Amino acid sequence: MQAEPITIQNTRNNHLRNIMILFPAIIIIVSEILMYFQSPLSSPLKVAAVFYMMFYAILKVKYHGGLIFSLMCFLPFFIYAFVISFNINAAIEEGIRYLFPISILLYSYALKRDFKFLLYSFIIFVLINDAWQIVNYINWMRGGRQWFYTYNPYWNTWVSNETSGIIRATGIVGFFGLFGFINMLAFFLTKRYYQGKGKLILLIIFVVCMFLSFSYKTLGTFLLMIFLEMKNKMRILLYVLGIGLIAFITMPKLVLSMEKNARYRIMEYVVEGNSARGDSYRVMFEEIGRFNLFGRGIGAFGGPSSVRYNSPVYKEVKFNWYTTPELTTTDTYYPHLFVEMGIIGGLSYMFIIVSPLIFLRWNYDKFKIVFVIYFALLFDALFAYSINNIAYLILSLIFIYPIYYYNEQPKNP
Repeated sequence: MQAEPITIQNTRNNHLRNIMILFPAIIIIVSEILMYFQSPLSSPLKVAAVFYMMFYAILKVKYHGGLIFSLMCFLPFFIYAFVISFNINAAIEEGIRYLFPISILLYSYALKRDFKFLLYSFIIFVLINDAWQIVNYINWMRGGRQWFYTYNPYWNTWVSNETSGIIRATGIVGFFGLFGFINMLAFFLTKRYYQGKGKLILLIIFVVCMFLSFSYKTLGTFLLMIFLEMKNKMRILLYVLGIGLIAFITMPKLVLSMEKNARYRIMEYVVEGNSARGDSYRVMFEEIGRFNLFGRGIGAFGGPSSVRYNSPVYKEVKFNWYTTPELTTTDTYYPHLFVEMGIIGGLSYMFIIVSPLIFLRWNYDKFKIVFVIYFALLFDALFAYSINNIAYLILSLIFIYPIYYYNEQPKNP
């Protein structure tokens, strides 16, 4: 007779703990949505999420030694880059963004025994996004402006992110890149760890929605990972060619448009470099070439604070925004990091991010899925600002330590 209230109490405690675990992720997703129509509220919510995760991790007391060691190696360079910044406000704002991946890795270690809960919560969240995309398509076909459209003051128009004659899938996160990114991760996590019913249906949904995002970075990563995973690599090439042929026969205009868009991006961003992205790499390589070991200071280049506070570095390096003067960042992460922190500071910061790979002894199966997470995140950062995008980080790096400790939990944690 006395067991029932104890069970009820334990259930309530579990529900409360689950809410506490998901709380920062919920805040971050809400902040991403608010960014489109209540932008001033977005940044404070992100900062609140960062400090919540760090406080939660501190309460747990236990930390991964390798992560703390790499953090201590980075700290002197961080302080130096902060001191030499051209503007204290820019340094504070950008300095907080440097804490994004650190806080999430600390939080990930605090949740190292909660992989199953995180996995199923993530799958549900991605499915909600995929289902909501149907609403987006309906509103798009009706015409008019949707909440996630962005206004371009230079063109005096709203941008809907259409490509190949169709709107890019965004779900409730509002950004096609993030939408494609989470569907790709959901595919690999579900394929590897999900043991419930309807697994094949889930995998099909995630792949279809990932392709509907038209995020070329994500699609390239997905195809590469599948290719590396397949034992019979010739078979996957034949599958791709077969699907491409069928698509070309049934939807020739769409396929030709996608090919044109992909070729344009390669020429503009990689071959010719006639873009802000391309020029940011020109600046980064020049800084590396002159052995800038400690950087130009936090908030000096590439990030939103450098634009907001009019960093003098842009004039000094003769940076060219080309046809995108409205950008709030250079839309590349590594030039931002290595110009601001220098060679040593930048490498020490990357050392923090990949420290779980260096200091933990991964078995092969777990390493494969963690490699997918890291590769997707680090590759995306070549062409975007993803390592400073806390939504990307909370939905990827949060899994690192829970995956490592999965199936190694004690019976009575």
